[in-house]
Amino acid sequence: MTFFFTGTASGIPVADRRHASLVLRYGEACVLFDAGEGVSASLITQGLDLSCISAIFISHTHCDHVAGLPLLLQGMHLAGRKTPLDIHVPPGRQEWFRRWFEGLYIFEEKWSFPFRMHCLGESVAPVDGLEITPVPNRHLEKVRALAERYGIRADSFSFRIDGPSGTAVVSSDIAVLDDIASSVADADLLIVDATHVSPSEIIDLAKQQSGLRVVCTHIPPELDAASAIATRSGGTVTVAFDGLQIDLDQER
Repeated sequence: MTFFFTGTASGIPVADRRHASLVLRYGEACVLFDAGEGVSASLITQGLDLSCISAIFISHTHCDHVAGLPLLLQGMHLAGRKTPLDIHVPPGRQEWFRRWFEGLYIFEEKWSFPFRMHCLGESVAPVDGLEITPVPNRHLEKVRALAERYGIRADSFSFRIDGPSGTAVVSSDIAVLDDIASSVADADLLIVDATHVSPSEIIDLAKQQSGLRVVCTHIPPELDAASAIATRSGGTVTVAFDGLQIDLDQER
């Protein structure tokens, strides 16, 4: 299992990072986690064919995690993709995504490939030998009451990935580290949100759990400028950048 960091910025636009996206390559298949602005260009920059993506998992619907999705679909269509694409989205948002696509003239009748919408919930195996488990977190708890007034659910997810190479946890955006505590206890790799959790907490977790490789992503400008977390952690924490690749087979 190889992870390609295709978007490591926080929600604040910066010059040298694209917004939240991460690719897992397993064999010949690729799975995309989130699709922030710039994901298509980042995939091409890293030598990944857009059509290699077999499934997309959306953690939540903040714009820095979904804004690049329509252009990614358009790029696949213009390249003549024929194989179906599975898109896994938070509960209650399937119809919202469909209406959004239709508003952008992404009509299934004219598209070169079918896209199948799924609701995040139980574990799924998008590729034989790979199991992805959505883990609910509390990132959207602060907007839940207001979202309900607008008739919108406020669900947000992290992901646990189990495969022959080991176990990885992708936190996406979280409220506190406790959101992923049970999932990360026996993991080999943690890719963790560095905007909503303090560097000190991340460093403490890395030092407490021997054998866990910790990589910070969703990098806010102040952390990017300081780059202090890697130094303070004594090398136990890596600060991700667009273009970073981690092969879990080589990590073990």
